[in-house]
Amino acid sequence: MQSFSRTSVFWGTSLSILGVFAPPMIESAKADENLLGYTVGAETTPKGGNELYLWNTVHTGKRQGSYRADYFRLEYERGLTDDLSASVYLNGYRHNYSGSPVPGEIEGGLKQTKLSGFSVEVKKMLLSPYKDDLGVALYGELTYDTVDSITGAGIRGWEIETKLIFQKPFMDGQLQWLTNIELEAETAKDNTSGMVESALAPRLRSGVSYRFAPNWSIGAEGWVDMEVLNAAADPTEPGSGGWEFDHWDFFAGPSIHYGAKDWWFTLTWAHQWAGSSEQVGFNNRTNLHLADHERNEVRLKVGYNF
Repeated sequence: MQSFSRTSVFWGTSLSILGVFAPPMIESAKADENLLGYTVGAETTPKGGNELYLWNTVHTGKRQGSYRADYFRLEYERGLTDDLSASVYLNGYRHNYSGSPVPGEIEGGLKQTKLSGFSVEVKKMLLSPYKDDLGVALYGELTYDTVDSITGAGIRGWEIETKLIFQKPFMDGQLQWLTNIELEAETAKDNTSGMVESALAPRLRSGVSYRFAPNWSIGAEGWVDMEVLNAAADPTEPGSGGWEFDHWDFFAGPSIHYGAKDWWFTLTWAHQWAGSSEQVGFNNRTNLHLADHERNEVRLKVGYNF
């Protein structure tokens, strides 16, 4: 687990570097600026507006050994109307692990970087957080993947993610409350074994962001999710397979956001505080779920408006 001293150094160094290169602060902000790293707001990019995003999410810490996975995303978003936007993504992964991080599931070691696939997204704002007091939006995303995000193995998979988004401004917009109710459905076929696995994952995210200085906001967010798995049947075990509860977990952590006239960044650290207990007999039994998730995530998102 990361120590709090190492975390403090991380935040301090990151903010110092970003502060050096930050242009003079201004008050205005673009509509679809991401105040938090994971929980999104209800606003959309205005009609005719364009935005480029670069994401990197670093996942570290499994049951044993050394584990790091970077999730890369390059996103282009276009405002189709003042309340409807669409995006396309290129996705990739970098895996670097050793020491069989999850015995029986992630064995041995791997070091590779691969482009994994693409995503398309549509977001519709139903109510504006400023015109209607409470912002409400619908979000849908379809992803095609050729790399398993956890193990780095070759797959052929599809994922659909939906969100019901709420955004409530307070103090003339200085304080923002964001909540996302999500449902994710995915199916994947392993290239080596040919086994097919499907899953459903409901998730609740919520967070707040407070603008403490012109252009600067600090925030905190958390989420709880669970997964129901339709595991592939094992030919050696009659009656195996079928839908069953797999796990739950809870993450939370702080974030910092800077928004200039044409660009912005958001940096977030999230720690897994609780989760489904690890199976008896595994090393590092910690009352966390470390098979499908990790101990820590750090996400950096940078956006450019044009």
